Amino acid sequence: MLNRKLHSKILIGLLAIAGFSSCKKTNNIGQDNDSVITTPHTVLAGTELGWIVKTNDGRTFNNVFGQDGSPIKMVTAAGPNVLILKSSLFLSDNNGKNFNPVNYSNYTAKPWRYWVMDCPSHNRVYMAANVDWGVVYSADSGKTWQPDTKWQENTAPNLRISSFGQLKNGAVFAFNEEYNVLFRRDGVDGNWNAVTIQGNYPAASAYFLTTNSTDLFIVDHNGFGGAWYSLNEGTNWEKFGNGALPVQGLEKFVGSASGGSGTLAIATENDVYFATTGSAFIKANTGLQIGTKISGITAKYNVYKNGNIINFLYIATTKGVYRSDDNGRTWDKVSFNEFDKNYSAIY
Repeated sequence: MLNRKLHSKILIGLLAIAGFSSCKKTNNIGQDNDSVITTPHTVLAGTELGWIVKTNDGRTFNNVFGQDGSPIKMVTAAGPNVLILKSSLFLSDNNGKNFNPVNYSNYTAKPWRYWVMDCPSHNRVYMAANVDWGVVYSADSGKTWQPDTKWQENTAPNLRISSFGQLKNGAVFAFNEEYNVLFRRDGVDGNWNAVTIQGNYPAASAYFLTTNSTDLFIVDHNGFGGAWYSLNEGTNWEKFGNGALPVQGLEKFVGSASGGSGTLAIATENDVYFATTGSAFIKANTGLQIGTKISGITAKYNVYKNGNIINFLYIATTKGVYRSDDNGRTWDKVSFNEFDKNYSAIY
């Protein structure tokens, strides 16, 4: 068991963070206008020394779990709980008071975060695993896991899934990096069905899948194939122009995130790159300290009473946590003082 004292600022219910189903903000009580945030975003970040922090606004941080010297390799929501990867998987179901080992060992960790996905609309957490068809799920917020056996007829059982994504319309996608095969599920009781790809498509390398509310993206972790996008749920794919994007395989791509349709920010180990569907990538390091190393990137959203959605991007770096309010073109450091740490994972 991992046990650490909580910081005095932590609140009861700190980790009720199931994506868009997050709890409502309470600092607007008595107001009734369109500026009220009905669904705030939640960011979790972990450090090289095992510390986990949380923010809902990119300005105010709270301690979730004290450092224990063991690096956080992955952090994600699991319903109202928090799931982390250190030397193995650990889960907190009591607001971060402690993290207990997960009694499941067949998971397949990847060098990108997207091998685990919290899926509130299915009341499940999906995870890549070394089992038939390559997917396990938890219906109890990460406590227990079971193989997902609902697949399109004749799907090879030795399939291995390596990343997941979901669109606003509810469609959930699972991606196989070995053959660049994309699967889709349109409901928790439905099968995973292969998506028929038409037209141009990259050769297999080590692509991972990410999404925004309407678009799909695949990015080559190995740094050769660049980035591709689909505007029609995986049927047709186009390549973003390379521009300044390094595609010689000299550095790894650690993540990608898109706040708005037609935009994409890609994080390599050393830089951030930004592009729209109609432009080439440009280096987008404005605001980052020189020598900053990047470990991950994530997109977050605030949903307002009038239906407006405002997006933000965050990156975890050796120099702290940075936020972008313009889809990844520029960055502002948001972690200071005791929270100015070397961050190794972000959700």
